[in-house]
Amino acid sequence: MKAAIYGRVSTIGKGQDVDLQLRDLRSYAQARGWKIFREYIDNGVSGRKDKRPALDQLMNDARKKRFNAVSGLAI
Repeated sequence: MKAAIYGRVSTIGKGQDVDLQLRDLRSYAQARGWKIFREYIDNGVSGRKDKRPALDQLMNDARKKRFNAVSGLAI
């Protein structure tokens, strides 16, 4: 199975680190035998914004059926 990974933190430099999310998400995918298609990362982008570049790209790729699953965290 091909999976997309999505990580986001809304602020930079306030103790939030997207790399910690990605580490856990990679581990989650690996434990299930999933191949990671791509990692989509919005760093310093608020969840309240209408446009989130990485999430928008993830949704575009999902419509094209480029992967079968999504795993993500956003803080």
